[in-house]
Amino acid sequence: MVADLIRGSGVGWALAATALLVGAPAEAQLLGKTTAQGCVSVADADPVQLSGMLSQQVFPGPPGYEDVAQGDAPERTFVLTLPAPACIDDGGDFADPDERFTAVQVAASDPRVRQRLRRAIGTRVTLSGEGFAAHTGHHHLPLVVLVDRLHLNR
Repeated sequence: MVADLIRGSGVGWALAATALLVGAPAEAQLLGKTTAQGCVSVADADPVQLSGMLSQQVFPGPPGYEDVAQGDAPERTFVLTLPAPACIDDGGDFADPDERFTAVQVAASDPRVRQRLRRAIGTRVTLSGEGFAAHTGHHHLPLVVLVDRLHLNR
């Protein structure tokens, strides 16, 4: 499995991206340090690489985080759709390793990366950054990734 080949943080971006783009198994579309259960570890703000289709969705924000039509503020969010279900483990704080998901919330603190994300909506991308389990009302999907690198897969 590709995830076993790149286990740990010592593998470079190029190797991980190459593994994603040259026909790695579907479960390898979310890469990072893996747990014994086969989930990607996000316990210590571990770096992750992921590949999929980038979109933007609107989720309900404050005050109720339930329904924009009922007055909750709309929160536009970048979402990366993985080609196959994945799981994460954060050591028991917020993530459920038994939960499988295909949608990942994506964000960036760097305005240049945010602009690149906006331009990449509707395309397949490979991203890398810090992954962590959702833990606030603003985190709408099980995994949130703060992106620091973005590659368009054309």
